[in-house]
Amino acid sequence: MTEKRLPPCSLYDIQGMQDWLDEMALQGLFFQRFSRFDNSAILQTGEPRPVRYRLDPVGRSKKEDRLRREPYAQMGWEFLDAQPRLYSVYSCQAPEAPELHSDPVTLGYALNNAIRQQISFWGRFTLGLALLLSVLFFLISGRLFEELLFMERPRSLFQLVLSIVIALICLAISWLQIRRLVKTRRLLDQGLPMEPGRRWNKSRFLAIYFCAAVPLAFLILYTIPDHAPETRPLNEAELSRPWPTLAQLEGTGPLPLDAQPAVEGYAITNRSWLVPVQEYASIDWEVHTFHPATGEVTALDRPYALWMGVQYHRARSQQVAEQVFQLERKEAARTLDNWSEWTDHTYHITGPADLVPQTWPGLDRLETARYTQQGQQAWTFAALRGKDVLVVQYVGFARLEDCLPLFLEALDQPVKGE
Repeated sequence: MTEKRLPPCSLYDIQGMQDWLDEMALQGLFFQRFSRFDNSAILQTGEPRPVRYRLDPVGRSKKEDRLRREPYAQMGWEFLDAQPRLYSVYSCQAPEAPELHSDPVTLGYALNNAIRQQISFWGRFTLGLALLLSVLFFLISGRLFEELLFMERPRSLFQLVLSIVIALICLAISWLQIRRLVKTRRLLDQGLPMEPGRRWNKSRFLAIYFCAAVPLAFLILYTIPDHAPETRPLNEAELSRPWPTLAQLEGTGPLPLDAQPAVEGYAITNRSWLVPVQEYASIDWEVHTFHPATGEVTALDRPYALWMGVQYHRARSQQVAEQVFQLERKEAARTLDNWSEWTDHTYHITGPADLVPQTWPGLDRLETARYTQQGQQAWTFAALRGKDVLVVQYVGFARLEDCLPLFLEALDQPVKGE
């Protein structure tokens, strides 16, 4: 019958492991091998008796380790198992059998190979992890920067940070263990025996780890949303700015409306520390136009639609607003490119669709694009003013130059909630 026990000390603590295995034998538990999954010790039950265990540092190669087993067996030592790149475990029941190493200096010399192998392995592992993180950061740096700004999927961000922190902590622990081996070797080089095993209760450490890490993981899982932005019908959303209505916009053009049309659409809202106000409103109208000359009211059938998309962000500082403007300007340009390629889609556009810089009084930055969509003129602009970033896409009868002052007037209004 076997039992699985977790050593109460680090596997790098050679003296501590030897003392623990000796104590287990006196309790009737005899070491057989290490578990390859969690480095636990597999112990065979039996009648309690004294057994000596010694941990022999690995040699320069596996062949050298195998060649040692025969002379050790002749001395009365039986090979049991090996811990890769660290040591082999031998046992002996004869109290008069000589030690594997005659003095501390020879043991210290033998320990050099184990230290070199550990440094080589963990050095390559550290370099590989650094390269992996560098490549990962290079691939997702743009998306990661956007996530830091907007916090659209905050759980993923927290989970990524937690994973990297855990990996770095585990790596740091491994290097500290190697440092323990180096200190042990220096002690042996001075002709001094290894210190008695410095026990630290690994079970207690694991309990502390689970009491800290598991609640933190559940806290992230259940308190931080996976998808932060909220989508609501337009009539249920409370936007921070009183954006121009269709009647106001069309009132600047050749076909003014006699009444405010019914509004359809949806709004997406979000917030983050760097960008506390994030809004997108897709506004579609059931439109009836009034012709003053004839007095007739004409319904505009689909797909001849009047539509407006308003993307508004208010950043915490002007520097952050500049970064947000660059991101939203790129997103608007990408949308226009997609619309140009979607030849079988109702959003398909023709004509020039590039955002062109333009000067406008009261704006820090302005870029505009004019094109044809659904058989009528349409336009997009991206504007930056102080902490405010505004991107508007419009399909209708009104000109951009006539509508832009109405949006700037809306920006002059105080933000709700501030």
